[in-house]
Amino acid sequence: MRPISRGLSLALPFAAAGALSCSRGGIERLATRIDTLPGGKVVVANAGAGVWHSATAWRVEEEWRIGRVEGEGPDLFGDIAAIAVDDLDRVYVLERHGQEIRVFGRDGRHVRTFGRKGKGPGEFQDAVGLTFAPDGRLWVVDPQFGRLSVFDTTGALVTSRRTSCCVSIMPWPGGFDRRGYFHDVGRDPAVDWDAGGAVLVRYDTALTALDTLRPPRWVNPGARLEVVSADGRARSSVILPYTPSSSWVLTPEGDFWALHTGWYQLDHVSARGDTVRTVTNTFEPVPVTAAERDRALKGMEWFRRRGGRVDPDRIPGVKPAASKLYVAEDGYLWVGRILPTAARAGSVFDVFDPEGRLMGQVTLPFIPSLPPVIRGTLMVAVVERQVPYVVRARIVRPGRAVP
Repeated sequence: MRPISRGLSLALPFAAAGALSCSRGGIERLATRIDTLPGGKVVVANAGAGVWHSATAWRVEEEWRIGRVEGEGPDLFGDIAAIAVDDLDRVYVLERHGQEIRVFGRDGRHVRTFGRKGKGPGEFQDAVGLTFAPDGRLWVVDPQFGRLSVFDTTGALVTSRRTSCCVSIMPWPGGFDRRGYFHDVGRDPAVDWDAGGAVLVRYDTALTALDTLRPPRWVNPGARLEVVSADGRARSSVILPYTPSSSWVLTPEGDFWALHTGWYQLDHVSARGDTVRTVTNTFEPVPVTAAERDRALKGMEWFRRRGGRVDPDRIPGVKPAASKLYVAEDGYLWVGRILPTAARAGSVFDVFDPEGRLMGQVTLPFIPSLPPVIRGTLMVAVVERQVPYVVRARIVRPGRAVP
C-alpha cells in the first residue's frame, strides 16, 4: 500500500461564489462553493461566517465538572490519559498515575473503579487508550506491556490479548470504526519516527491484522531544529513556534481527516490513501507580536545551551489559522481556531458539516486538553486548571440551516 502522503492535495484556498438561501432569519448569503473535479475529488471552498444565524447557531453549555485540587477520593485526578463514554452516557476516566479506570454516571457521581498498576490479569503497566467495541465492551490499550485488556461495563475482566505493538502515543489515536474493525498504533520502518513514522494497523475483533494504514502527513521541512552532542550520543530537537503543521484524526468510518494549519485546509483521505475531498476556509492571519516572539525565544534557551542555533528571523510573522481538529460521531468537524489574544485561545471552534460546509463558530466555556467525546448533543472533555478536571457539556442545537 502506498503512503497516503503521496495522495495529498495541497491546494490553496480560492474565492468562493456566493449563493442565497432562505431561512427564518430572512435571506442570508452562503459563501460556499462545491466543485467535483474530473477525477471525482470534491473541493469545498468556504468564505464567510457560515450558514448559522442567531436562531440556529449552536452553543455549548457546561453541565458539571469533576475534579479537585486537594483532598482525596475518586474525583482527585493526577494525570488523565484518556476518556470514553458508554451507551448509558457513563464516563470512563483512565487515571495514568494510578493506572486505574474510574467510572462516573451521567449525573457526575462516582460509580466504580477498576484496574490497577501491575502485571496480573486486569492490571496495567502504562495504559494510554480506551475505546468501546461494538458489543459494548471496553478495550484498554497498554502498548508498553504489549497487552489489550477487555472489560464489561461492570469492570469485570473478560479477556486479555497480547499484541506485538509497543508504540506509546498520547493522546492515543486509535479506536473502532463503524464496521467493527479495531485500529492500533504501529511503526512505519520506512519513515523516521520524528518525521511522523506512525501507522495504524487495522485488526478484526480476534486481533488478526488485516491492513496497515498510513495516516496523512505533511512535514514542514523548516520547522524542526536539531543539535547533536559532541560525543554523538544525544540528539535534541525543537519545533519553531508558530510554524505551520498538520495533524490527522481517525474517523468513525475508518478513514482520515487531516488539518493543515498554515493555510486552513482539511483533507478527507480514504484508507487506501486517496484524497477524496478537500475543504478550505478563508481567514485573516493573526500577527505574532514582539512580546510573543520574545517569549518564544526565551522558551528555546535550553536548546541554545545545548549548542543549538536559533535564527529569530525564522519565526513566522503570523500565526497559523488553526491548531486542532476533532471529528464528532455524526461526522461534523470541529476546528480549533487561533485568534487574537483578546479572544480566549483554544476555546473557539469552526464547525463544518460532514460535507465540509462551514456552519459557524462555537465558543466553548472551557479549553479541552485531550480530544473530547462529541456525540449528538453530548460533549465530554478533559480540562487542565492546576489539575485535570472532567467536564460534561450539552451542545444546544436549536436548528439546522440547510444550504
